Amino acid sequence: MSDESTKELIRIEVENLIAETKKAVSDVKRFAVSEVWKILQLLTAVVIRLIENFGKDLSSPEKKKLALELIGSFYDQIFIRVDLPWVPSVLEPIIHSHVKSFLMILVSSGIDAMVATFRQIGVFQPKEKEVLEAAVGMAEKNPIVENFLKDLKTIVRK
Repeated sequence: MSDESTKELIRIEVENLIAETKKAVSDVKRFAVSEVWKILQLLTAVVIRLIENFGKDLSSPEKKKLALELIGSFYDQIFIRVDLPWVPSVLEPIIHSHVKSFLMILVSSGIDAMVATFRQIGVFQPKEKEVLEAAVGMAEKNPIVENFLKDLKTIVRK
C-alpha cells in the first residue's frame, strides 16, 4: 500500500471518529478548557494507535505530521466554542486561535512522550482479544474508536 493510500485510510478512520464524536457531544454548547485538554490527550493516544496500526510503512516524521494534522482537524470541527473563564465572552473568539496554538504545542510534545512510553511498555503489540486493524467501511467498529467514544462521555459534562 502506498504512503498516500495509507494516510487516506487513517484520515477516513479519524473522520469517522469525528462524525461519531459530533453525535456524542451534539448537546454540548461550550467546552471548558480543562475538558478540551483531557479530550485532546485521549485523542492523541487514539490517533497514535491508529497511525501505528495502519501506517507501518510511514516514517516517524510522516506519522507525527499526520497526527498533528488529524488532531488539528478534530479540534476545528469539535471545539467550536471553548469557554475561557478569565476572558470576557466578547473576546473569546479572538483568543480561540491562540488557545488552539498553545494546546497544539502541548499535543506535539505529548505525541513524542506517548510514542516513547507506548513503545517502552508494549502498547503497540497486538492484543489477542482486540482486533486493532478493523477494516474501514466494514460494519465492524474499530475498538480504538469505540473506546474513545466511551471515554469521551466520562469527560464531557452534560
